[in-house]
Amino acid sequence: MGGAGAHRAPHGWHLHNHCGGRPFSWLLTRLGALQGLENWLVGFEHNIVLFMLIFLSIILVAGMLADIVANLIILGPTLLAAAEKVGLSDTQASMVICVGFLLGTVTPPVGICYFAASRIAEEQLERVAVNLLPFIGTASAANYGGFHKTFEVMALPYIFKDDASAQKVLDDYLFETLDKISTEHDKMKVLAVVPFLGFRQLETNVGEIRTPKDLKGTKIRVTKSPLDGALLRSWGAVTTPVAWAETYDAVQQKVVRGLYVQKSVHAMMKFHEVAPYVTLTGGAWTPMLVFMDLKKFNSLPKWGQEALDKAAADLRSKVFEIDARYAAKMGAENVGKVNYYSPEDAELDEWRNASARAWLVGKKLKLYEVDQALKILNSQSGLESFVEQLKKVRAL
Repeated sequence: MGGAGAHRAPHGWHLHNHCGGRPFSWLLTRLGALQGLENWLVGFEHNIVLFMLIFLSIILVAGMLADIVANLIILGPTLLAAAEKVGLSDTQASMVICVGFLLGTVTPPVGICYFAASRIAEEQLERVAVNLLPFIGTASAANYGGFHKTFEVMALPYIFKDDASAQKVLDDYLFETLDKISTEHDKMKVLAVVPFLGFRQLETNVGEIRTPKDLKGTKIRVTKSPLDGALLRSWGAVTTPVAWAETYDAVQQKVVRGLYVQKSVHAMMKFHEVAPYVTLTGGAWTPMLVFMDLKKFNSLPKWGQEALDKAAADLRSKVFEIDARYAAKMGAENVGKVNYYSPEDAELDEWRNASARAWLVGKKLKLYEVDQALKILNSQSGLESFVEQLKKVRAL
């Protein structure tokens, strides 16, 4: 009673856990360090890509140097506040922060759980490091296409009429078909194809654009994707590649007069300030892939494979609804700030039929199999005239 041993901390319990984390957080707050970090991060609000790179780097490095409890106490509130100020949802930011801290603990060369795992397994640190290489990855279909072309068919303009059609086609047969091809030819296990904030729309600062004729000669920012450029040129635009980090300034200074991104991205990045006219053309659907190396998947025990497949199935069943809800929430922020124009049916046919020329670029680059693309289109109602247009220009 009252002896030194009576209050000895359990083995492995670090001073900064609970007891030390709060005083240290208080000290940093008093010194203004945490507020300075928050202000510095928020300074990148017009460059969301750079913000996310720095944001994730801080989380990963912090996770390597301290355990998750201490990091959540010391850095969690500051990082969450910065993320909310640049437009991320609190749920999304919280998940990124928690998972990022956990990943940091197993990241070589100094992750604290990395050392613990090596000791428990009685393996050399180098061997453990090799097996800690990225286990599950995610990438857009376009970026994945830099290595394998299996999923490029989904990037074709107007291949899907809307999100509901995309979900139905994927659930009915397309996901299973593409996963089989990926397994056999790419040696990758694709766990899910998920939407990323819906379809892209045309945003400009030149006034209301109703048909492709109105866009003719207008400079529009494009990515390096050959399909993106081909689609906008098929609509009459003059395409200008601009790095994402420079896009806001380029539109503001009228180096280019618009861009082609999702409504929610337009809202998130505050493009309404420089490109307030939005034409709801649709066209390019942006799927994301969740995948892993097939060899790693096959090395898992059967129960591990079944658990992963079940989790992936749950993701596929719910992700469209979640994505639509978040996209609607972000898009709502532009109400009253943006002039939206929804083309009439005949006008939308003009946008869709003009895109057939972009399909020819995809065909030349061997981004899709004709029979596969035709099956996807024919499984959706209301695209008959578009199919005829594609056949007319020999894209099908």
